[in-house]
Amino acid sequence: MAKTLFVRVQPKSGQKTFFRCGIQFSQDWLPVYDVDAATAKRLKEEQMLEVSETRPAELENETLNAADPAGGSSAGSASDAPAAAPEDQTERYAAIKTAIAALDKADATAWTKGGSPNTKALEALTGWPVNAIDRDAVWAEINAQAAQ
Repeated sequence: MAKTLFVRVQPKSGQKTFFRCGIQFSQDWLPVYDVDAATAKRLKEEQMLEVSETRPAELENETLNAADPAGGSSAGSASDAPAAAPEDQTERYAAIKTAIAALDKADATAWTKGGSPNTKALEALTGWPVNAIDRDAVWAEINAQAAQ
């Protein structure tokens, strides 16, 4: 059964970023959608990461402020935070597919060395963090359709 986890690099670790399960994590909470049991176990067992099955209070506040930059307090830079990805997988995948189609095939920075779309390039187009799991699922679907 797939679930959503919220993951970040352990603040006490001193690390700014950390890769696990093909996903780059930072000290900011990252929602990771549709996580299978094996990936969830691996992330939860990783000592460099802090993992929560519930939306952390800090993320709630940032998301609210990012969605309403004119409202509430003006303290902090939460209004500069990226929007949250849609929780509905179909909606999220459709947005990622549209973003991939919009990428410039000649722009080497938009693609990984392996030929997949760069998640940072997709984030710039969607307005929210795109993780490698979602990108890979959509990319596989696009490639399967092209092969038909």
